[in-house]
Amino acid sequence: MTMKVLVFNCGSSSLKFELLELGETGKLIDRLARGKYEEIGPRAHARMSAAGGRKFDAPAALANQAEAASRAIEWLRAGPGTLQLDAIAHRIVHGGDHVSEPALVDDGVLKALDDASRFAPLHNPPAIATLRAVRQQFPSVPSIVVADTAFHRTLPPVARTYAIPRTLAARHGIHRFGFHGIGHSWMLDRYAEISGRPVSSLNLITLQLGAGCSAAAIREGRSIDTSMGLTPLEGLMMATRSGDLDPAIFSYLATCERLSPAEVERILNHDSGLLGVSGLSDDMRELEAASASNADAALAIELFCYRVRKYIGAYLAVLGHLDAIIFGAGIGEHSANVRARICRGLEPVGITIDESRNGAANGREARFSADGSRIALWVVPLDEELQIARATVGLLRSKAKA
Repeated sequence: MTMKVLVFNCGSSSLKFELLELGETGKLIDRLARGKYEEIGPRAHARMSAAGGRKFDAPAALANQAEAASRAIEWLRAGPGTLQLDAIAHRIVHGGDHVSEPALVDDGVLKALDDASRFAPLHNPPAIATLRAVRQQFPSVPSIVVADTAFHRTLPPVARTYAIPRTLAARHGIHRFGFHGIGHSWMLDRYAEISGRPVSSLNLITLQLGAGCSAAAIREGRSIDTSMGLTPLEGLMMATRSGDLDPAIFSYLATCERLSPAEVERILNHDSGLLGVSGLSDDMRELEAASASNADAALAIELFCYRVRKYIGAYLAVLGHLDAIIFGAGIGEHSANVRARICRGLEPVGITIDESRNGAANGREARFSADGSRIALWVVPLDEELQIARATVGLLRSKAKA
């Protein structure tokens, strides 16, 4: 028995989709179609492909992600055969306290996601609007949500608690949630397959390094710490987000620059990180090309790598024993230079890079640690859509058995 799952992965200004056929155990049978809408708005662009060679690559002005999803469905229906689906799955950035596992969508789940939107106002609302729009088109097909926060539901109190008055934290639901859980769980599950070991036996540090960046400490297959917190702004330096900083900077900027809280938050989310430090670009490839002659670009790269290295050191202390460090997402998968700069200097703790392997690992699954390295180093390209589809199949299978 196989299942066809249509997955929607909604970003703040993009929408990816993939139609996958999976076996009953979640094994991938076929990738039937996939596509992406970028820069959603008047200048949106669509790139789609399907089995049999059918393609679409053209501008496509769109009002929002929900309209993009409708266009994707129209394109899928225009192909040969009928669009028969067993499930439709949606990535949600913030599940809040009540959507901490893959969930079958009902009114209660929708209300919980709407409530969690206050912590992810850029990401949750368009994803929820897309979910509602698609659900209207397929009322009899199960809709599943998989939240990026769900993987980190196992954070112990010492890792999830902020050192603020407990009454305030409880009143407003303030604690560390963590994000990028779909990517971190993919790296964990894939490394278990690579190594031939049970997930529950693995101690890993997983690094999702893209436009958004986060690290996770995984002990015996469970997330026990992660760099992002209440929102995706905390933690590592990112393309345009500041990551960790003295919280007093927020009020200091608001006072000195006469800015509202929303304006300061916009600066920290959209004008900081690689872009803010370099004053040039938020794209690591452009900064690497400019770094030889541009001191600010060079500093941005060094600061980025330094921050990641600090988190590796902290998580080594938290975990004690470490099997491997896994690099994923755009920068992690494609920049040998960044991987090398992060790992250099960590030889005393058992991490040794093989430069030739590292150079050959860009864009593909590969080990790049030296043979004598006590801790393995791997590039594992992310496949969030397949991970979401597998979670969907697992949920439906468990409900069928109940």
